[in-house]
Amino acid sequence: MDTTTELEANPRQIVSLIEHTNVDPDATETAIRQLATEVREYSFHSAVVVPYHVPLVAEVLDEAAAVTAVVGFPYGVQSTAAKVAEVEDLPAADEIDMVINRTAFTAGDHETVVDDIRAVVDAAGDRPVKCIIESPALSETEIKTAATLVEEAGADFVKTAVGYDGPADPAEVAAIDAAVSDQMGIKASGGIGSFSDAMEMVAAGATRIGASSGVAIAESVPE
Repeated sequence: MDTTTELEANPRQIVSLIEHTNVDPDATETAIRQLATEVREYSFHSAVVVPYHVPLVAEVLDEAAAVTAVVGFPYGVQSTAAKVAEVEDLPAADEIDMVINRTAFTAGDHETVVDDIRAVVDAAGDRPVKCIIESPALSETEIKTAATLVEEAGADFVKTAVGYDGPADPAEVAAIDAAVSDQMGIKASGGIGSFSDAMEMVAAGATRIGASSGVAIAESVPE
């Protein structure tokens, strides 16, 4: 069965796809502890946080779920060396969500985009790397091109968005799905607030769901 069929048969399994997120720069320790506690309570796939909060989340989760760190956040304009240094300074992170070099992509400098991703992939080692292309800011053609570059560079997932340029749309996920091989994962993120929203993304090709509304998604699963 494909993922959509599996979730239609057992909707509660949506929790295994959710990466519960708090990347607010003003998030308090209390808020981050709550995030990690909710990840444990609902059996979400991971907690996604900024690098500063990785040690705290790793301590609270105690291997109950993955710890995902954002790198090159939120616009991807940092140098490759800076992104690699971030990854190397995050031994407690199990997965890496990096923002591609959006400036280089806009300039048509695809070689720099690929080299930037590849360097982070190499630094991450066996840890999965998800590349944020910020699809709401791109045309369909640009989405497909960016997704192709992410796969060429050896990353594990194409991720839609940080969310600062608006919510992601299932059509953006479908464009990514059309551009990459079956081996590539797709993480839909940006404005997903309910089970029905998540299912639309899965139907379009998403294999992970990134959301600050993980609890709302889980609570809206039909009985």
